[in-house]
Amino acid sequence: MWLSKGALLPESHPETPIYAVLTGDLVASSDMTAARLEQVRNTLKTAAEIFSNSFPRPVEIRLDMYRGDAWQVLLNDSGLALRLSLYLRARLRAGLEADTRVSIGLGLCDTIDPAKVSLSTGEAFTLSGRALDHMTGYFDMTAAVPERAGALCQWLPASLHLVSEIVRAWTRRQAEIASEALLRPEATHEDIAQLLDPPVSKQSVTASLSGAGWRALQEPLKAFEDTDWRALLAPAHRETRNR
Repeated sequence: MWLSKGALLPESHPETPIYAVLTGDLVASSDMTAARLEQVRNTLKTAAEIFSNSFPRPVEIRLDMYRGDAWQVLLNDSGLALRLSLYLRARLRAGLEADTRVSIGLGLCDTIDPAKVSLSTGEAFTLSGRALDHMTGYFDMTAAVPERAGALCQWLPASLHLVSEIVRAWTRRQAEIASEALLRPEATHEDIAQLLDPPVSKQSVTASLSGAGWRALQEPLKAFEDTDWRALLAPAHRETRNR
């Protein structure tokens, strides 16, 4: 359920959700023509829409483009934040040989503007935006959680920095095949082979995923999706309008 514009989340509600906010900016956007930039932006929007419609449980995504090359996503299922981040990058790399940096912020939201997500407020938005601002050129992905998460404040971004190194090495073909695997976690290599246009052999899919570091990516993906983020991040008490 999405809140109406300007609505406040209930104070200390036992079911107060933990949201994932993805903030990103397109890589080398200053070198793009206006037509190329629009193409990349449209690819990002389409990828987010496809992802939201590809899972049995409701996955609500709101994407907002702003400042030309910047974007922000609000995701209601925190566990899928890493999978969505990788999928967006895979689709850009596969379709256009473009890329984006991504910062994941996990936490509470105070207000949600359904018409323009970037105008929403709360710690998930603050954490995501600040982490992107502080990201160095050594990495393309990072994450941030509230200080109450303890040691996870260090472990989570460190894990995503390693994931970033794997994704940076993807070829266009590897990104294409990885995008199908990310969208369909239960698909076999044979299934993925038949989804490609034109279809390829199962062996080709296996080789591409191996070269893309797919096996290594399964552990952080599973850890992200198996974590009970609400139990980990929901505060016992919340100060009124403290964000």
